[in-house]
Amino acid sequence: MTELQTGDLLFVGSTTEQFSQMIAQSTQPKAQTINYTHVGIVELADDGVFVLHASPELDSVRQPLNSFLAAQTGNVDLYRLKTSFDFNSVIFKAKTLLGQPYNWSFIASEPGFYCSEFIETAFSVVKNPFKKIAMTFGPDDSILPEWQTYYAKLGLPVPNGEPGTNPNALISNQLERVVRLR
Repeated sequence: MTELQTGDLLFVGSTTEQFSQMIAQSTQPKAQTINYTHVGIVELADDGVFVLHASPELDSVRQPLNSFLAAQTGNVDLYRLKTSFDFNSVIFKAKTLLGQPYNWSFIASEPGFYCSEFIETAFSVVKNPFKKIAMTFGPDDSILPEWQTYYAKLGLPVPNGEPGTNPNALISNQLERVVRLR
């Protein structure tokens, strides 16, 4: 296996699970063949290899790599930033986010974090390679019925067009895909 480095990003491919499909159908760029619905950042530490991420099941956590990989049903691809960053500062910032709830609304002003928001926030302490974009909840500026139902249950309007991010939006020419871990 390729030698992991602190600051590597692990992108998880879409699955057949409904929530994953809702994200996949709303966020896959036309030019991108791989569709990701989750992301975490790698930390190599004295006590092991960890993935820091925000997940619906665990909230914002520091999870051992083996546990992270075992929990994923989609493919996991390792990406690395082409430019060097102060990854210790990024990891330090990510650790300050641990314990926060999962942000089910995907609205930045709401408590907690969703996965790509967690990553974008962790990188906010350096010259952030990740930028917020206008969120989409369906192809071609539409809103999928599943999202309308989802937000109706939350009692919130669909934040279509509001600033946010998603795993696919983090993929850019600043990252290189290194290897598929599983």
